Amino acid sequence: MSGAPAPAAGPAAGHPGEEAVWRRVHPLTPVVRGWLAVLVLGGAFVNIVLDDLVGGYLGAPGPRPPEDLDLSRLGTGFWLAAAGGAALLLGAAAGVVLVAWWFTRFQVGAEHVRVRSGVLFRRERQARLDRVQAIDIHRPFVPRLLGLAELKFEVADAGESAVSLAYLTHAQARALRAELLGRLPRPAAPGGRRPAPWAHPPAAPAGEEDEHPVLAVPAGRLIGSVLASGTALVLVALLAAAPVALLADPVAGPGLLAAWIPGLLSFGAVAYRRVEQGWRFRLLRLPAGLRVRHGLLGVRSQTVPVGRIQAVGVDRPLLWRPFGWYRVRVNVAGYGPGAGDEEALRSTLLPVGTRAEVHAVLRLALPAVPPAGLAALVDEGLHGSGGQGRFTTSPRRARWLDPLTHRRTGFAADEAVLVVRGGRLARRAAVVPHEKTQSVAVQQGPLERALALADVHLHSVPGPVSVVVPHLDAAAARGLAAAQAVHATGARRLADAPRPPRPPQEGP
Repeated sequence: MSGAPAPAAGPAAGHPGEEAVWRRVHPLTPVVRGWLAVLVLGGAFVNIVLDDLVGGYLGAPGPRPPEDLDLSRLGTGFWLAAAGGAALLLGAAAGVVLVAWWFTRFQVGAEHVRVRSGVLFRRERQARLDRVQAIDIHRPFVPRLLGLAELKFEVADAGESAVSLAYLTHAQARALRAELLGRLPRPAAPGGRRPAPWAHPPAAPAGEEDEHPVLAVPAGRLIGSVLASGTALVLVALLAAAPVALLADPVAGPGLLAAWIPGLLSFGAVAYRRVEQGWRFRLLRLPAGLRVRHGLLGVRSQTVPVGRIQAVGVDRPLLWRPFGWYRVRVNVAGYGPGAGDEEALRSTLLPVGTRAEVHAVLRLALPAVPPAGLAALVDEGLHGSGGQGRFTTSPRRARWLDPLTHRRTGFAADEAVLVVRGGRLARRAAVVPHEKTQSVAVQQGPLERALALADVHLHSVPGPVSVVVPHLDAAAARGLAAAQAVHATGARRLADAPRPPRPPQEGP
């Protein structure tokens, strides 16, 4: 076994007939993984020295504030002992991290990528290359400073990244990703079906040299979208209330201000995360999918396989409506649900954009759907109200259960997709291609039965896009469920049916 990291150039993976080599990640990986733990241990050690050891050494009956301690009375022996303890503690922490790094190895073979880790309890994770949907490069802040990057392998139906190689140099990560993407099987249309004339033809996976820019989110628009949000309004209210409390009650004001600090930090962190997730956001088109790249301190590059997009959601928040801004998110099969921030990172195709950009994203996310009809249907869902147009909405009696949004709740369908709309102040539309519908359920509660209403749930893969039509007329709900089942069966049969070969063209 070789202890060197993967080479920066040249073959990085095994091929049929060759034995794959086990490698270690970059030697600076322990620094990246262990710096936070060392910082916490160092802070705890300093706290112990100041509060307990120094007070006891000076003869105090108990812990004393640091400003009451005369450190000049401490002798050289004490400082040598403290330095030795700190060195021992840091050495132990560094030893643990180094041992973990030494026993972590990866192997890139002809069919699998494997990662082994653990000392007492060994763990091995692997990803089959024929199941890999995307290979993403993540560069958090500290690894980015050191020129390192993490490779994440997204595997179909894994829910999370099946394998992660952390960390390689950025050049090594790009070279390895390019080689592996070149070896992935070429995607084909189901059943040999030729793509629609408006769809991009399938092609082999590509690296950065095959990226074609689609759109970029300007920094001013991103910051404006964060300011025009409920989080920003709460922050402004908290900041404005602080001086008022201090002026109204100088005695209790500082205590109230201290109680507000956690709220300020919490909402401030939410606002910062939104800036971090959308900073320098770029959407790029690949021959076989889409790629998003963004980040302020850390840089994240993620590939979204278009064929695994199950539903697309377009949101129009209330405070964004005067500016004509929208957000686009997707449910992707195999990604599964994650934590709040992780799900937002993995599912956002447009953090804030214009109407024209929404149409461009819809064309790329759903290439098998006629773009003109899709754009018109989504626009009608986001801007329309009541029963005009192609949308079927909740009946008037639904106002007893849904007084604000019953005139906006509804659905419309054509031969390719079903569009569900909802919300009145903050509007939203969800798009589900018929062939992606997994199941349909009709549900009624006791109040809905009394009013002859029902909810229709279209089940998709987990994600931020929820496809539910609440409080429909019961007969209309059953009709929607039956029609959608027929649409879904027909669309899947059409997608799987092979097309006859085209006759050869005769020469002139």
